[in-house]
Amino acid sequence: MNRKGQALVEFVLILPIFIFILFAIVDFGMILNMKSELENTSVDIVNRFKNSDSLESIKSFYPDLSINFTSDDEYTVITISKDVDIMTPGLNLVLGESHMVTVERTIPNV
Repeated sequence: MNRKGQALVEFVLILPIFIFILFAIVDFGMILNMKSELENTSVDIVNRFKNSDSLESIKSFYPDLSINFTSDDEYTVITISKDVDIMTPGLNLVLGESHMVTVERTIPNV
């Protein structure tokens, strides 16, 4: 019997699954990286907000981010969002064409 043909067929059957897993790992890594970047950016935005920078100047300093401020009597909630494009075929059916990564910071009003 020829075992080389059997190994080739098994490899061809398993290869798409391995490629899908590889691309899915890259996509989730990009999402986690964006979450980390937004966490770091939120520190700077909160500091600017505490230093009485205007909301328009903060938003103009970060034009690629979606920044929203909501305030009540006690707290101000800063929400920062950005889309991450999903490149894995099939995974975009689960997560959508792009995945919105969002970070919220709540700070007390002074």
